[in-house]
Amino acid sequence: MQTLGFFFFIGLLFISYISSSSLASTSRRLTTLKQTDLQPEDFKLHVDPNLKFENPRLMKAYYALQEWKKAIYSDPQNMTGNWVGPNVCSYEGVFCALAKDDPNILTVGLIDLNYGDIAGHLVPHLALLSDLGVLHINSNRFCGIIPKTFSKLNRLFEFDVSNNRFVGPFPKVVLGMPHLRFLDIRYNEFEGALPPELFEKRLDAIVVNNNRFHSAIPDNIGNSPVSMLVLANNKFTGCIPKTFGNMPRLEQVSLSNNLLTGCLPEEITNLQGLIVFDVSDNKFVGQLPKNLDKLKRVERFDFSNNELTGKVEKSVCSINALLDFRISSNYFSEINGECDKLVSEKLLSMKDKDNCIPKRSDQKTDKICSQMVNRQVDCKNVGCTPPGNRKVTPHKPKPPPQKIHPTIKAALTPPTPVQSPLPPVFSPPPTSSVPPPTPQSPPAPTLKDIVRPPNIGSRYSPPPPPVVQGH
Repeated sequence: MQTLGFFFFIGLLFISYISSSSLASTSRRLTTLKQTDLQPEDFKLHVDPNLKFENPRLMKAYYALQEWKKAIYSDPQNMTGNWVGPNVCSYEGVFCALAKDDPNILTVGLIDLNYGDIAGHLVPHLALLSDLGVLHINSNRFCGIIPKTFSKLNRLFEFDVSNNRFVGPFPKVVLGMPHLRFLDIRYNEFEGALPPELFEKRLDAIVVNNNRFHSAIPDNIGNSPVSMLVLANNKFTGCIPKTFGNMPRLEQVSLSNNLLTGCLPEEITNLQGLIVFDVSDNKFVGQLPKNLDKLKRVERFDFSNNELTGKVEKSVCSINALLDFRISSNYFSEINGECDKLVSEKLLSMKDKDNCIPKRSDQKTDKICSQMVNRQVDCKNVGCTPPGNRKVTPHKPKPPPQKIHPTIKAALTPPTPVQSPLPPVFSPPPTSSVPPPTPQSPPAPTLKDIVRPPNIGSRYSPPPPPVVQGH
């Protein structure tokens, strides 16, 4: 019996050793991957000489995809199961089209592995896909970092790695993608600051919500030409820069659930194209900006869960396009009667509970209101202290909303997975907003697709990330 116990003990030690060695090996591979500075031209293609390829680009694609397949640890839907043989254009999730620079050459132009629940990491060899225009791998379990070699993807214009497990600082490699227009890295574990260079890039959409970013918003944000900006559910601090008003193409913006402070800048009223404006669940003070009625296209305002005071003017509610107006959990003391009239006529949805409005139900107590309603706020000197010089306490996100207005209900899911290949053109999209999709290309999401995580059923249940509050 003692002999059996001895061998059982030795067996456990052996299993432990093997497991530790395996983990150490994986750790070494990821460390090597992180430190590599290889360029695509440095790769030596080891391809079976018996395999025949239509052209050298497809041979490079074969090599890159096989290297990637080696870095996939789990593929429960067997999406990469048919990644065998030289016909890469038949691989699931891989789509080919004629190259832009040579209409006689077939090449890989799009990869879509959305909703695959695939575990693994990205490999530097994918930079060999020099004609790749779209890379969609959202809703998987890819981890690690974005390889530096991805800056060589000179034709990439859509990069969606959302709802995965990538880590580290903001992936600056995307700044080197010359034709990138749509950037979606939401629902990962990126942290630190956003680089100012991000807002100098000619992007149409910046979607970075539900990560761990913590810093002030760069002052040069006004240089960005984006039509969609989603910074929600992070820990950004300080004020909204006044340059925010210099973004004439901005249509949809969510800064919800951060640690932003100070007053809302009057420059917001310069955003003539604005459709959705959500700054809920922050620490903004002072009154609403004057002349909000200049924003003729706005369909949704959400100022809820802040420390705003003053009166809601008639001009705000009289915006013809406005459908959804939210000011709950502030310290407003008066709402113009025109707003109530529009609500009664069902022309406007308004949420105004937990304020300080007389003769209205569900308001704060007189004791709380007396301390805040008449508070004087100097917007020039409040709330913009650099984050390193003051202490901030993160507030917990509230439960997910039961109802969300149609104009933003989704930014909240990624684009529908691609069902067919790209057309034989790989030009960067036009500069007017997120490019309109062709029947063969994946539709770009709107803000209603982004702030909430994708609903992918029981196939993948990641840890529940923060969600938009107060709706």
